[in-house]
Amino acid sequence: MKTVILQVFYALFSGIIEGAAIPNELLLHGSPLLALISTVPLYISLYKAKTYKESFLIFFIQTLTVHLISSFWLANFRDFAVFTLGASAVGTACEGGITGIIFHALPSLRSRSKALEEEAGRTAFAPAARILWFASCMLAYEWFKSVGFLAYPWGTLFLAAAKWKIFAQTASITGVWGITFIYALAGAVIGEGLLLLSHREIPEASALSYRAAARFTAAVWGLAAIYGLYQYFLPRQEEKTIHTVAVQQNMDPWEGGEERSLEVSMRLTEEAVRNARDKEQEVDLVLWSEGVLERSFPDARFHYMHSPAEESLSDFIKRMEVPFVIGGQTRVHRARRHYCNSAIFFDNEGTYAGFYSKIHLVPFAEDIPFDDSPLIQQLMEAMVGFSAGWTPGWQYTLFRIPTANRKYLDCPVEYKSQSSPVISLDAKGKSDRRSTEAFLEGGQENPDNFVTFAVPICFEDAFADVCTPLFKLGTEVFMNITNDAWSHTASAEYQHYAVASYLAIEYRTTLVRAANSGYTVVLDPAGRVLADLPLFTEAALSFPVPVYAHRETIYSRLGDWLPYTVFVLMGCYGIVLIRRARRENRE
Repeated sequence: MKTVILQVFYALFSGIIEGAAIPNELLLHGSPLLALISTVPLYISLYKAKTYKESFLIFFIQTLTVHLISSFWLANFRDFAVFTLGASAVGTACEGGITGIIFHALPSLRSRSKALEEEAGRTAFAPAARILWFASCMLAYEWFKSVGFLAYPWGTLFLAAAKWKIFAQTASITGVWGITFIYALAGAVIGEGLLLLSHREIPEASALSYRAAARFTAAVWGLAAIYGLYQYFLPRQEEKTIHTVAVQQNMDPWEGGEERSLEVSMRLTEEAVRNARDKEQEVDLVLWSEGVLERSFPDARFHYMHSPAEESLSDFIKRMEVPFVIGGQTRVHRARRHYCNSAIFFDNEGTYAGFYSKIHLVPFAEDIPFDDSPLIQQLMEAMVGFSAGWTPGWQYTLFRIPTANRKYLDCPVEYKSQSSPVISLDAKGKSDRRSTEAFLEGGQENPDNFVTFAVPICFEDAFADVCTPLFKLGTEVFMNITNDAWSHTASAEYQHYAVASYLAIEYRTTLVRAANSGYTVVLDPAGRVLADLPLFTEAALSFPVPVYAHRETIYSRLGDWLPYTVFVLMGCYGIVLIRRARRENRE
């Protein structure tokens, strides 16, 4: 009993350290150093567990503690706290507990003879196997909790590690999963070292195995550092710029109302555009955050031709002479009451041009399972006062605008020519004028004078299932709009920023974030902050956002190759262990 209590204490201690490592109210950007050691008590506790039940309990408590400490602000999500905090906490802890069961497979399936050989110092396998198995299990846990319908990539090691930008550069190869793996690997090495030191006498074979694992871990970290230093300080030549005004009106649209939100946003926008023009700079795009407009498009395009009363939104945009992207909503099926959380696109004359709708919705808050069912609608109405959620978008939409600061007036022939031309002669063997003109003029306007961008909405900036297709379609800049004002906490704002910051690194592209109350920021392809605004202030960020060559990274091309590789290796090793155990039982 005392042993179990001690193991639970270790699990709690590990959860507290990891929770403190994630951006919080005291350490706004978190502590990668704490993240590095946070898994040490967990490692020690798990390897002292005697049963699957104990291992489940240990991982359950650790992950639950991390979630409650780091994501307590979910309780502020309107009336949905029962789902956003309560259900997510239970779901996260259960995912952790299942990982604990998977983890315990290694010590439980090891044959008695192998365990005795290790104790006698005759085998050098176990320490290295334990270390790699633990890191693999941590990777599996964070991957499974970060993908799919229930995905919530908060409360993770890679979130806590975002501050160390040098090591974060690995994300362009492995995604964030490589970050999780190397941090868990380091924690396991420290934990295994402490376990070995607790023995009266360390078997030589175990010491050799441990040293090999430690050298491997040091080599992995060394390679990550070399690659990170190269990418972080690599000079990158911008190809063009898109001067963007990102407006932070410091209002929660759920509380302040549309009229006040529009008033503040229009005032901040006009000041920013005027200041830019005073400096002889033309603004290319204005970005307002998520949820500013309450009326549903496309019908609402007529409403905003006359509202607000003093100066309509349409007239205001026309006066600014700049394209706008504004967070709003779209009605996609009137009869079924299907509405989408959308980014609404206006041209420089204030005319509605189109929209992008959020594809990856927040589970149980925006996306409510079976919300077409009358029973579910009644239940939701009784519990939280709402009977339906958003409908997920279905289109990977890109926006393309001309830039005011055009470098090239003419269009080079290499952009005009067809990819597979046929230059034909007529029946008399003479050139066909129409064929030649099609060959030379077959293209379009100079693409160097345009910028193509995508607008992932809110926490979509954390998901490859949305961002990778958008990137592959030709996204040159990610323009993220979000509303985190409802959280009322600085830690929530910086946690979202930390998760989003990997987006710039994974795809080596610029990221612009326009948030209701923060963190409004511009990041370069190495994740460096180029410009930002303080939290919870009314302000507009006016910045010539650099645009770089659109090139695929290893991660954008291969996706989650690292988790899949690890899962295959874990499965193969598990099969080997099972066969060994069965063979010994027969003998």
